[in-house]
Amino acid sequence: MTWPDGLTRTARRVAVMDSGDSSTGPVAVACIAFITVAAVFAAPFLTLGLAIADGGVEPSSSGLTGVPDEYLADVQRAGSICAEVTPQIIAAQLDAESGWNPTATSSAGAQGIAQFMPGTWEAHGMDGDGDDKADILNAHDAIWSQGNYMCRLVEEVKALKANGTVSGDVTELALAAYNAGVGAVRDHGGIPPYQETRRYVERIIEWARTKYTMSRGGMAVGQLSPKLVMLDDTQIDIAAMNIAATWYGGPSGYTYKQCTWWAASRRQNIGRPVDAHMGNGGYWVESARRLGYQYGKDPQPGDVMTIRPGTLGSDATYGHVAVVEQVDADGGIVISESGSILPAPILTRYSRTQLDAVRDNIWFIH
Repeated sequence: MTWPDGLTRTARRVAVMDSGDSSTGPVAVACIAFITVAAVFAAPFLTLGLAIADGGVEPSSSGLTGVPDEYLADVQRAGSICAEVTPQIIAAQLDAESGWNPTATSSAGAQGIAQFMPGTWEAHGMDGDGDDKADILNAHDAIWSQGNYMCRLVEEVKALKANGTVSGDVTELALAAYNAGVGAVRDHGGIPPYQETRRYVERIIEWARTKYTMSRGGMAVGQLSPKLVMLDDTQIDIAAMNIAATWYGGPSGYTYKQCTWWAASRRQNIGRPVDAHMGNGGYWVESARRLGYQYGKDPQPGDVMTIRPGTLGSDATYGHVAVVEQVDADGGIVISESGSILPAPILTRYSRTQLDAVRDNIWFIH
């Protein structure tokens, strides 16, 4: 049930630091890969809300299992507004709230497929199908409103956590707020001790991981040639792409699984190799300048994205590098990246807004 003071879901991201062992060569190389906690064990696509279609990674409902056909596009769209709210979370909530019934009404007065309370709808209801009306019983309107409301409330939960008012996983806190209200989460310093709320949070997380999934095994992804081949909805299949699971450039080059290894390996894979001794990921732009490579602030498919230390959660000493697999029409990008504890490279999406916020600390090596 959606209460007037709201909710959100945010992806649990962890920084995965490569070792940078100086014994591997003259330059210690390390970096950060951004992944969800679930992705370490399960699936970054759960975080990204990405789907794959005709050579690109773009919002699409293909591959999202369990969602009624008439709501596939709505769920994917609502789950692509912000990175923290995925189609899987949207689908699991709609299932839990109403069982996909667009005219459902609860004893407490919540209405529609997303079970908005009338007061919440009055403040946050939106027109989702372009008919200039915001109808709580119109599933297209309700699902679109749910996605937007969730993304707004993500920021509320983040703010509470940032000032020390609450603790815990932001995703779970947000889901608890959707069920019991942000006020209850704030007052209890985290997930309230209500049995209903705790069961709700557990159910959504579980269903998002198991009932509503995106299967990607063997599919080709991205705007580059050759495209990425997905091992599953989590990982890139480097064997299928003939990328060696070993050093890049020999023992003095980049260590297997580090972000620098992946960036160099992927660039070689697309026929645009880079030097094997460019140093730590966050400083590749200096090496690019020294080597005469072109670089700039606007991403293009195939670019190496170099991220200054401490930016976008990267390691405060080493920074990070990744490869731009796709540039979306709205200026957002999809990158492929690696980290030492990951079983395989993964994909991550950044919005134009996220990129603009750190523009001074990122470069794209062409």
